[in-house]
Amino acid sequence: MKSTDTSNKGWAVWFTGLPGSGKSRLSQIVFEMLTGDGIVCEWIELDSIRKRYVENPEYTDEERDFIYEKLVDLAEKGVKNNKNIIIDATAHKRLYRERARKRIERFIEVMVTCPLLVCIDRESKRKEGHVVAQMYRKALERKEKGTRFEDLGAVIGVDVPYEENPDAEIIIDNSTGTAMDNARKVKEAIRRYINQWA
Repeated sequence: MKSTDTSNKGWAVWFTGLPGSGKSRLSQIVFEMLTGDGIVCEWIELDSIRKRYVENPEYTDEERDFIYEKLVDLAEKGVKNNKNIIIDATAHKRLYRERARKRIERFIEVMVTCPLLVCIDRESKRKEGHVVAQMYRKALERKEKGTRFEDLGAVIGVDVPYEENPDAEIIIDNSTGTAMDNARKVKEAIRRYINQWA
């Protein structure tokens, strides 16, 4: 029997990890699983927020700081309105996630780990979409040869470090196992937190 519990007073789950780690896919599957369990959620993707505020993104530090501030504002507002929010955003600076943690009472960080080489391989097969196609390859070529790419800003994992959080509520290695199996583990862990908050 499916639960119709929309789950307490609202909470936020932030999926973070390197581009190519599979966090977007995991967050989508977990969203679908929770929805299937009768838990009403909203899924927020960083790129949709960026498009709302920045017409021609350059991916500078200042631009990222601004966009992540807007993202946290949106998530905080949603939770205060008793909504359950799932966030899909790299958030390479740990302070972005910590800002959300300080402002959102019921908050879970899901850190999706994956070796950079695996991320590079996965990303190389990705078609042009939200991000520049062949992003890692271009960033590595730029670093090695100085090649300029007009549409390429600083790339997380190559030009800018990704700051891990060993204290994240949920840490999942997404370099092994299937996306479905890993999503199921994450969903079960989230459900345990939800039950604690009830």
